[in-house]
Order: sequence, then C-alpha cells, then structure tokens
Amino acid sequence: MTFMDTVGARSERVAGEDVQSKRTRSLGALLALVGALAVLAVVAGVGLLLSHARYKQPSASMWPTFEMGSTFTASRLDRTPVRGSVIVFEYPERPEQLFDKRVVAMPGDTLEIRGDAVIVNGWEVPKCRVGTASYADAIDDTTRTGDLFVEWLADASYLVFYDRQALLSDRQGPYKAKEGEYWVLGDNRANSHDSRMWWDGQGGGVPAKNVVARARTPDVPTLPLGSESLQGALDACLAKKPSETRPPAP
Repeated sequence: MTFMDTVGARSERVAGEDVQSKRTRSLGALLALVGALAVLAVVAGVGLLLSHARYKQPSASMWPTFEMGSTFTASRLDRTPVRGSVIVFEYPERPEQLFDKRVVAMPGDTLEIRGDAVIVNGWEVPKCRVGTASYADAIDDTTRTGDLFVEWLADASYLVFYDRQALLSDRQGPYKAKEGEYWVLGDNRANSHDSRMWWDGQGGGVPAKNVVARARTPDVPTLPLGSESLQGALDACLAKKPSETRPPAP
C-alpha cells in the first residue's frame, strides 16, 4: 500500500466515523425531542384531567339537555357563569351536594316566570314550540308528557320541557338577583328544584364562590331519545332564531 493509499484509507475511515457520529448525534437529538414531546403530552393530559371532570346527571331536572343517568363533561378551569350556560355548583342550602342548572339571571337582574314565559328585566326570553315529547321518570316510575320548546338566551340555544301534568303557579317572582349571585333554572321547568324553590320557596341565587365548573353543551340543541320524529320541527324552529336574544340591562 502506498502512502497515498494509506492516507486515503485513513480519510475514508475518519469520514465514516464523522458520518456515524453525526448520525448518532441526530438520533440522540431526535430521541430527546420525542422524549420532550412525550413529557409535554403527559403534562397536557394531566392538565386536561385536572381542568375537566365528568359528572353524572342524577335526576330528570335537566331533561331534555341531559338524560337522567347520563354523564357530561364540565370545565373546572373556565367556570365563570355566562348567561344561558349550564353550571355545576354547590347547592347553597347544602353545599355538600352538587347541582347543575342553567344560568338565566345575572347579578342585578330581575327574574319572573309567567306560565311558560321566562322574563328577565321585563323582556321575555324568546322560544319556539317544537312539539309534544315524553320521557320515563325512573324516580317515580311515571311517564311525563309535555311541550318541547327551543329557547334562545344570549349565545345559547337549547331545549326546554314543560310537563303538562305538573302543578305550577301561573306566576313566580319577580325575584331580584343580588350582586355576586346567579339565578338558575332546570331545563325541565316543572320538575326542577332550582332558584325558584330554594330557602322555603323564597327563592335564591348561586353565589359565585359556589360555582364548581361550567358544563360543555352542544352548540346546536339535539333531540332526546325517542323524539327523533320532531327533527323537522326542530330545524324549522332553529331557522326562526330571533335577532335579539339578550335581555336589556337591569
């Protein structure tokens, strides 16, 4: 082997070692990146678990939005009550119990119920009748039949139910929401223990400190099981969404 052959062989070996070293470094960097992303994914997953929770609907008070016995997800991070949203909260009379209801009146608002009309600051919450619906109440083993409506309140559109057999006062209120509290109603309006009934029937709101989470609900209301035949009527109602869905200031 000549001197040049020796130099060439050494150069090839050194070049090969450089290439191998670069490959090793690249592989190490890739593994480090994958590891970092995995850590981030774990952290994000833990953060999601900490910021969101699943709750079980124990009664029919929020039917048709939540079926009795179903579960729903709520954000514990973004829990500020928004008009029309559903919140999970510590029941003011027994804070060890968690309730979920829809926010209708904000601090300073005046709330009144007249039959199936919800009135906030003298303004009636707009609604559209979808049709007749029914559900089986597992608590007392009865079938509840009544009228299904779409309601629009602020940015929310949702379904509410009025039980024809329930005994309701023709007029409830007016109630005044204090500063720092939110008045709530169940979507099953005649079968819900909500702000209207608390404190021995005097009524009351949910203090801000009692709010635990804000539920995730569909952007567009969906019919409950057994009411699929009303889809055409629901679509027709949704097409009639009014231009004004926010009550005036108190």
